[in-house]
Amino acid sequence: MIHLLRRLEIFPQWGIILIGLLLVSLIGAIDYFIVIDVSLAIFYVLPIILVTWLVKVRIGILFSFLCAVLWFAADIITKNYPYPWIPYWNASVRLGFFLTITYLLWELKKAYERERYLARTDGLTGITNRRFFLEVLHWEVQRFRRHQRPFTLVYLDVDNFKTVNNSFGHSRGDDLLCLISDTIKANIRSLDVVARLGGDEFALLLPETNYQAAEAVLTRLQKNLLASVARESFPVGFSMGAVTFLDIPESIDKMMELVDHLMYDVKNTGKNRLTHEIFSPLSSLP
Repeated sequence: MIHLLRRLEIFPQWGIILIGLLLVSLIGAIDYFIVIDVSLAIFYVLPIILVTWLVKVRIGILFSFLCAVLWFAADIITKNYPYPWIPYWNASVRLGFFLTITYLLWELKKAYERERYLARTDGLTGITNRRFFLEVLHWEVQRFRRHQRPFTLVYLDVDNFKTVNNSFGHSRGDDLLCLISDTIKANIRSLDVVARLGGDEFALLLPETNYQAAEAVLTRLQKNLLASVARESFPVGFSMGAVTFLDIPESIDKMMELVDHLMYDVKNTGKNRLTHEIFSPLSSLP
């Protein structure tokens, strides 16, 4: 059920509300014109589930009242009760049932979104984790295959991070990682993705970014990172390896390997600088 609802997230909220109203109208018509002695409770619940999950809990509450009123109207018109209070009692019970479903579903959605967020997020810095970064990179590769637009992949390693941990303690090391994450986020676009791969290694994905644009962004980023850590007296630098892809290699693992190789070349030849290459059909990258 959750997977089906997630597929419907592509529709605008007004469209979901319209679909919900159409379902309620259809179910109410069936209840009034066709079905006499069979309960349609499960069918009334469907539009309530739809709007509660995909729109807002307040809309789910409104639909709960709407469904209860329609069911009540169908009962009053089509059925005879020995006591006049019975349909009102039934309507109250049904409304309570619908509202309970709405509440439980909303709590389930909040728990689901919380777990989904935690599964995608680095617990310390709040940025994307390695697992979700690889998913996003996979989507970017698929988009490249359709539109042939360049993108840039970046690896960043914090030079002398162990010195910070050993000299100032792991708490200060954590502060440094959070500072780096915040600085990177402040210097990239909302559509760019930054992730902590583990330890003191970070990765960036810059969609639809050619070599010249990526070079400008990364040069500015390294300058601002160095300024940020200098203000906090952290004795670190940043080794960065970047590849702008005008073509894609045979696998995502190969892409990651290319960028990782460039970053370690920087670390092994002086540290604290950026190396940026292009991968194309004529590329000399290994």
